[in-house]
Amino acid sequence: MKKIILILIINFFFFNLSNAEFLVIVKSEIDENVFIKRKNDLENEAINAAIEGCQVMYRYREDIKEHKKKALIDSCYVFKIIKQ
Repeated sequence: MKKIILILIINFFFFNLSNAEFLVIVKSEIDENVFIKRKNDLENEAINAAIEGCQVMYRYREDIKEHKKKALIDSCYVFKIIKQ
Protein backbone atom coordinates (compact mmCIF):
# COMPACT_ATOMS: atom_id res chain seq x y z
CA MET A 1 0.00 0.00 0.00
CA LYS A 2 2.84 2.37 0.85
CA LYS A 3 4.51 1.62 -2.50
CA ILE A 4 1.34 2.52 -4.40
CA ILE A 5 0.99 5.81 -2.56
CA LEU A 6 4.67 6.59 -3.18
CA ILE A 7 4.27 5.86 -6.89
CA LEU A 8 1.20 8.10 -7.08
CA ILE A 9 3.03 10.95 -5.35
CA ILE A 10 6.03 10.64 -7.66
CA ASN A 11 3.78 10.62 -10.74
CA PHE A 12 1.90 13.65 -9.46
CA PHE A 13 5.11 15.68 -9.04
CA PHE A 14 6.55 14.47 -12.34
CA PHE A 15 3.52 15.54 -14.35
CA ASN A 16 3.27 18.91 -12.61
CA LEU A 17 6.91 19.73 -13.35
CA SER A 18 6.65 18.82 -17.02
CA ASN A 19 3.51 20.88 -17.69
CA ALA A 20 4.97 24.37 -17.82
CA GLU A 21 2.77 27.16 -19.12
CA PHE A 22 3.90 30.34 -20.80
CA LEU A 23 2.25 33.71 -20.27
CA VAL A 24 3.01 36.19 -23.06
CA ILE A 25 2.36 39.91 -22.73
CA VAL A 26 2.13 41.98 -25.91
CA LYS A 27 2.13 45.78 -26.08
CA SER A 28 1.92 48.36 -28.83
CA GLU A 29 4.64 50.94 -29.50
CA ILE A 30 2.11 53.55 -30.65
CA ASP A 31 -0.93 52.98 -28.43
CA GLU A 32 0.21 52.79 -24.79
CA ASN A 33 -3.17 51.46 -23.61
CA VAL A 34 -2.78 48.11 -25.41
CA PHE A 35 -1.97 45.20 -23.08
CA ILE A 36 -2.72 41.71 -24.42
CA LYS A 37 -2.03 38.53 -22.41
CA ARG A 38 -2.23 34.96 -23.67
CA LYS A 39 -1.37 31.70 -21.92
CA ASN A 40 -0.49 28.39 -23.55
CA ASP A 41 1.55 25.23 -22.92
CA LEU A 42 3.78 25.95 -25.93
CA GLU A 43 5.79 29.15 -26.06
CA ASN A 44 5.46 29.70 -29.82
CA GLU A 45 1.69 29.24 -29.77
CA ALA A 46 1.34 31.68 -26.86
CA ILE A 47 3.42 34.28 -28.71
CA ASN A 48 1.47 33.84 -31.95
CA ALA A 49 -1.88 34.07 -30.15
CA ALA A 50 -0.88 37.23 -28.30
CA ILE A 51 0.46 38.96 -31.42
CA GLU A 52 -2.66 37.92 -33.33
CA GLY A 53 -4.84 39.32 -30.55
CA CYS A 54 -3.09 42.67 -30.76
CA GLN A 55 -3.33 42.78 -34.55
CA VAL A 56 -7.01 41.79 -34.65
CA MET A 57 -7.81 44.68 -32.36
CA TYR A 58 -6.78 47.08 -35.14
CA ARG A 59 -7.52 45.02 -38.26
CA TYR A 60 -11.31 45.43 -38.23
CA ARG A 61 -11.54 49.02 -37.09
CA GLU A 62 -13.28 51.20 -39.66
CA ASP A 63 -12.73 54.56 -37.98
CA ILE A 64 -9.04 54.79 -38.98
CA LYS A 65 -7.45 54.93 -42.42
CA GLU A 66 -5.57 52.03 -43.97
CA HIS A 67 -2.06 53.46 -43.61
CA LYS A 68 -2.66 54.26 -39.92
CA LYS A 69 -4.19 50.81 -39.41
CA LYS A 70 -1.11 49.17 -40.97
CA ALA A 71 1.18 51.19 -38.68
CA LEU A 72 -0.82 50.15 -35.61
CA ILE A 73 -0.78 46.48 -36.62
CA ASP A 74 2.98 46.57 -37.16
CA SER A 75 3.58 48.27 -33.80
CA CYS A 76 2.64 45.18 -31.74
CA TYR A 77 5.60 43.61 -29.95
CA VAL A 78 6.25 40.97 -27.29
CA PHE A 79 6.85 42.79 -24.01
CA LYS A 80 7.44 39.84 -21.70
CA ILE A 81 7.38 36.01 -21.64
CA ILE A 82 6.77 34.43 -18.24
CA LYS A 83 7.24 30.71 -17.68
CA GLN A 84 4.80 29.52 -15.02
